[in-house]
Amino acid sequence: MMKSNIKKIIGFLILSLAIAGRGYSADEFDEHKLMEELGIEHVEDKEKISYQFPEIKPEATVFLGHRLADSHDLERAFEYEYMKDSPVFSGDLKLFRFPHRLQLDFDLNNRKDYQGDVHYAFGELFIARWSNNTFFHNLENINLTDLDTSSSIYGIDIKDKNAEYGIKSGINNLLLRLKTPDFPAHAYIRTLNVNREGEQQQRSLSGTGYFQNVQRATQKREIDWNTLTYTVGANSHLGPVEVDFSHAEKRFDIRDGEVMHNFYEASAFRPAGTFPHNQFPELKGSSNEIKIHNNYTESLSASATFSLKERSNKTSGATADIFKGTGILQWTPLTRLSLFLRYSHIDTDADNPNTASIKDINGSVTTYTESVKPSISKTTDIVSLTGRYKPETGVMLLARYQFENIERDNADDWNLEDSTRKNTALFSADIKVMKGLKVKANYIHRTINSPSYNTEPDNSDEGAASISWLPSAEMNFLLNYSIASEKRNYLVFSETQDAKDRKTRTDNILGSGTFKLLNNLSFTASYAFLRYKIQQDIVYDSLGDVPLIDSNVSSKDTAHVYSASFDYVPVDKLNLVALVSHTRSTGEFLPNSQDLLGPISISSLSRQKTRDTVYQVSGEYEFKYGFSGAIDFKYSDIEDILSDANGNSQDGDAYIIILRIKKRWG
Repeated sequence: MMKSNIKKIIGFLILSLAIAGRGYSADEFDEHKLMEELGIEHVEDKEKISYQFPEIKPEATVFLGHRLADSHDLERAFEYEYMKDSPVFSGDLKLFRFPHRLQLDFDLNNRKDYQGDVHYAFGELFIARWSNNTFFHNLENINLTDLDTSSSIYGIDIKDKNAEYGIKSGINNLLLRLKTPDFPAHAYIRTLNVNREGEQQQRSLSGTGYFQNVQRATQKREIDWNTLTYTVGANSHLGPVEVDFSHAEKRFDIRDGEVMHNFYEASAFRPAGTFPHNQFPELKGSSNEIKIHNNYTESLSASATFSLKERSNKTSGATADIFKGTGILQWTPLTRLSLFLRYSHIDTDADNPNTASIKDINGSVTTYTESVKPSISKTTDIVSLTGRYKPETGVMLLARYQFENIERDNADDWNLEDSTRKNTALFSADIKVMKGLKVKANYIHRTINSPSYNTEPDNSDEGAASISWLPSAEMNFLLNYSIASEKRNYLVFSETQDAKDRKTRTDNILGSGTFKLLNNLSFTASYAFLRYKIQQDIVYDSLGDVPLIDSNVSSKDTAHVYSASFDYVPVDKLNLVALVSHTRSTGEFLPNSQDLLGPISISSLSRQKTRDTVYQVSGEYEFKYGFSGAIDFKYSDIEDILSDANGNSQDGDAYIIILRIKKRWG
C-alpha cells in the first residue's frame, strides 16, 4: 500500500513537470496519453480521490485490584463513598476499523459505585452512546434533643436511634442517531433515567400535629424513586432553513416510599386515626418542540423555538399547560461587532382541584370544608439586547440589557402582587493584557419591582474578577473574587405589615499557584474562602392575635479551604502524588425572640464549627510488557468542635486503600 502511494505521488510530480516543460495548452493536452508515455497505470477519477483510512491498532487497558474501606463513628467522613470492602475492576477498549468505531470505558469500585461509557458509530450513518454514573451518598441521622422534658405540650419521638442512612443514585443516558446517506437529515432518540434507592431519615410531627400537642418524630423511610425522560426527534435542512422537531415524555414514579402512615390524635380538623403524611407526589409530563434556524449568512441569522408542555401531579390532580416561544436575531454589521436581540413569551395555565381530603388507613375519608386556593397562572415576557465588541486582538467586551414582565392570575389568594417587573444590566470584559496575563471581569445589576416572594430582592448587584498569570513555563497563578449583594426594603407576611428589610451578602475568593520546582517535581497550593450572610426580620405565628416579630435576625456560614499537592517522578516509570486538604467551617443562626432562647436557645442547636482534613497518597510503577501496579490511600478526619454542646457528636474518621494491577495492550 505504501509503495503504491509513493509511486502515484512520484508519477504525478513527473506529470506536472512534463506539462510545464512541454508547454501543453489546454486544447492539445491529453492527460491519459502522457500517463501512458510515462508508464503510469490509469485509474478512474473516483478512485484517485478516494481516501484510504489508516490502519489503527486496537488499544485496551484492564485494572484489577481490591478496595479496603473502614470508618470510625462517622461514615460521612467520606460523604460520597460506600464504606465497604470490595474488589475493583476497570478497563477501556478502543477499536477502529472503518466504518466501525467502538470505545468502551468502565469502572467498578463496589456494588454501589460504578461508571460506564459505551460509544459505537458506523461511519456517519449511525451513532449510539450509553453512559452510566452510579454513586452512593452517606446521609445523616439527626438526633433530636428534648428542649423541655417537663413540658406536656412538646416532646420527641425517636424511632430510628443509631440507624445508618444512604442513597444509591444511578444516572443513565442513551443516544441513538440515524443519518440519511449524502443528505443532512437525522432522526434521534435520547433517554435519561435517574433511579434513587436506599434509606433516609424522615422528620415529621406526631401527636395531633398541631398546637398544644406536638411531638417531633424521626423514623426510617425507604426510597425507590425513578425519573424517566425520553425524547424522539428529527432534524434536517429544508431549503433555506434548518428545522428540528422533538417530542418528549417525562415520568416520576415512586415504587417504594411514596407515603408514610402514623397514628395522630384527634384535632379540630379531623378525628383520631392512622393517617398518611409526608407524601411525595408522582408526576408526569410531555412536550412538543420545534426549532427553526436560517442558514448562516455573513451578517444576519435568525432562529425561533416553540414548545408546548403539559404537566400533571397524579397524586393531587393539579395540572399545568405551558407554552413558550423564543426568537433570536443576530446581526454582525462589522467583523468585530455582533448584536443579538432575543424575545421570549411564556404562558403558564395552572389548575387544581377545589377541595382536599384525607383518608385514614382504614379508608375513612375526611373532606376539609375550606376550598383549596386556586393555582397561579401567569404570562412572562422577556426581551434582551446584547452587544459583543472586539476592538482589538485580545480584548472582548460585552453588554446586555434584559427586561422581564410577569402578569399573574389569582395572585391575591396567595398574598402576591399581580405583576412583577425585572430589569437587568450586564457588563463583561475579557482582556489579554500581555503574553501570559489575562484579566476577566463582569458586573450585573438587577432591580425588581413588586418581587414575587420574600427571598427575592428589590435590587441586587453581582461582580466577579479573575486574573490568570503564566510568567514562565515553571509557574502559573490564578486569582478569582466574586461578590453578590441583595436588598429588600419591605417583606410581605400575611399576619403583619411591620416586618422590614432583608439583606444578603456572598463573598467567594479562590487562589491557586503551580510551581515546577525540579524537572521531576511540581507543587500546587490553593486557598478558597466562602461567606454567606443573611439578615432579615422574621415573623412567628402565635397562639394569640398578635404575631411575634423578630428583627434583624442573622444567619451566617463561613468556610476556609486550604490544599497542597506534590507530583513527583523520582525515577523513570514511577509516579508519586501526595495531597492534603483542610477545611474549617462555621455556621450560626442568631434569633432575638425570647421564645426561641429558652429553655434551650435555638442558636445553640444551629451553631456549627467543624474541621475536616483529607490526606491522599498514590503511586504507580510501570513494569515490563505493559504491566503496572498502583496504590491509592485516602484518609479523612472530621472534628466537630461543638460536639458536646447538646450531647451530640459528629466526630469521625475513615480510610480507603485501593490496590490495583494494570495491563495494557496496543
